[in-house]
Amino acid sequence: MTEKIKNALRLNRMAYDAVRNGFKRGMSEIDVKNLIISACGDSLVSGDFVGGVRSSFIEGDATDYILKDGDTLILDIQFFENGIYTDTTRTFFIGEPTEEQKEAYNIVCNAKSAGEAVLSAGVRACDVYKAVKTQMLPFEKNFPHHAGHQLGVEPVMQPQFLPEKRALLKKDMVVTLEPGLYFENRFGIRVEDNYIITENGSVNLFDYTLNIEDFIL
Repeated sequence: MTEKIKNALRLNRMAYDAVRNGFKRGMSEIDVKNLIISACGDSLVSGDFVGGVRSSFIEGDATDYILKDGDTLILDIQFFENGIYTDTTRTFFIGEPTEEQKEAYNIVCNAKSAGEAVLSAGVRACDVYKAVKTQMLPFEKNFPHHAGHQLGVEPVMQPQFLPEKRALLKKDMVVTLEPGLYFENRFGIRVEDNYIITENGSVNLFDYTLNIEDFIL
């Protein structure tokens, strides 16, 4: 499975590259989605394409909303190829991000790193959630969903990383980490990578940049 998902993840890389290289002022969420489809073909199965205020709603398909300066744009993208699903997220900024957006982005990235530090065979799903959630201070109430999940033959599989999930991670599981922060009717930020669980840790299968400067459109 590892090689299959690594191969499929090239599509996620192509999708984000297409947005970074092809976005123009005046584009809508639908225009951005069409950029991705043009670059990657019909392997795209689902995703969240939410910008502006809509990014604070966590999820949703693309609309004709025109993206404007000050917006964030969450692109949570799932591809299906050779029987395997991928699931990654990057957040883009239309124009220079505010100091508040930069702070939230740094917190989210640090939370993902905290999750990476505990990912390993034999670790409980709830402990991965705890490691991620602890890094969300002082905005932990703005993180309302799971911290990740298993994926592979389905886009979202158990265990999900939630406080009530005590299932143990197993070697060779493929999982995601996806922390996010959402500020009601203002903006949202989320990042997500895919990992293979090993006996003594994990390997990030999607080492795509997280440098905020690379996501300013």
